[in-house]
Amino acid sequence: MRSPTSARFNRFVSTVGPDTPRTALDLGYGMGAYSIALARAGFQVVAVDQVPSTPFLQRLRDQAEPADRVEVVEGLIERHPIAGGLGVLVAKDVLHYLAPGDVEALLVQAAAASHPHGLHYLEVFTDISRTAANGGIQRIEGEADLSADSFRRLVERVYQGWHVSLAWDAHAEQDSRTGLNYFEALRATVVATRSTPTRKDAR
Repeated sequence: MRSPTSARFNRFVSTVGPDTPRTALDLGYGMGAYSIALARAGFQVVAVDQVPSTPFLQRLRDQAEPADRVEVVEGLIERHPIAGGLGVLVAKDVLHYLAPGDVEALLVQAAAASHPHGLHYLEVFTDISRTAANGGIQRIEGEADLSADSFRRLVERVYQGWHVSLAWDAHAEQDSRTGLNYFEALRATVVATRSTPTRKDAR
């Protein structure tokens, strides 16, 4: 939750062009690392998550410089209305929690609301495998349960006509006591640019 922003995200932020409005929507703020990074880069950020906002708000109070550029909204990301002319959308490690239909509906809404020079940055877990304490397979009811193929097809549908970069990385989380993996997944990183790019995309 307090981990720093990824190198790939940092490259993405550094390459946002001058024609993109400095407005950003961070879906799934957690402890706010990505929202704070966007604010420091000069964006006015709306950060949305259903987890309690108190830890993030406390962190913002400790970060005096960007605090006035971040609006924190405690609520369901799939129900948050997205205003038109959006510059940047960020959704990191959160979309897999949604119901299957809600993932696509949310991204379609965000794509429609994006500025002509808008960009989206997504990190999405696919092919998730969770191991319970008893060694059995653990599943979360209502979760999107995305496979790599189904997510790739979703991206193609949502971002038709956009320039899209899609990268894949294996991800695992270990139990500190046993050293065994309790969460394994294939993480997709999407950088989608609405206009024809004139810069080298983040890879």
